[in-house]
Amino acid sequence: MAPETSAPLSQPIRVETIKPRGSHARVTATGDVLAKIARALDLASLESLEARYELARNGERVKLEGEIVAELHQTCIVTLEPFPVRLKVPLKLDFAPEAEVLAAAQRQEEREEKGEIDLEIMLNEADPPEPIIDGMVDLGTITVEFLSLALDPYPRKPGASFDTELGTSKEESPFAVLAKLKRGE
Repeated sequence: MAPETSAPLSQPIRVETIKPRGSHARVTATGDVLAKIARALDLASLESLEARYELARNGERVKLEGEIVAELHQTCIVTLEPFPVRLKVPLKLDFAPEAEVLAAAQRQEEREEKGEIDLEIMLNEADPPEPIIDGMVDLGTITVEFLSLALDPYPRKPGASFDTELGTSKEESPFAVLAKLKRGE
């Protein structure tokens, strides 16, 4: 039985069920779940969301690789009209037990307080591992989180520009227009 969650999409997988040589997982949102995700991410609509993952376990650690594919409509910040967007988001994550991740974060915080710089972290391009909580990795939550990160925070419909929408011309700046109004022209 899956734990209760307030996330719009939840699909937990127990770490011990992941095979060391790899397990396939698929996350698909449909119906009401698509509408909940759209509301949570402030989208005009979300037509489809699917993620395919390959998971591999090494002891208590997990590696996840895959891709999220979504078809949605965002609202243009210029015209305020919805427009279609298709996203393909590649994803690579490492997971470690929550206690291990918290201990590493605590050690890093103590080093920073002493003014020490951890060159290993600076030289290592990979992000630190995500925590495994209660022996599970929630693939649904990961899917929605990384979809959210892939969205354009200032979506603009193709061809929309502020100049044409605001009625300004290239010959006359808005300040020149205001100067004319002040002079009574």
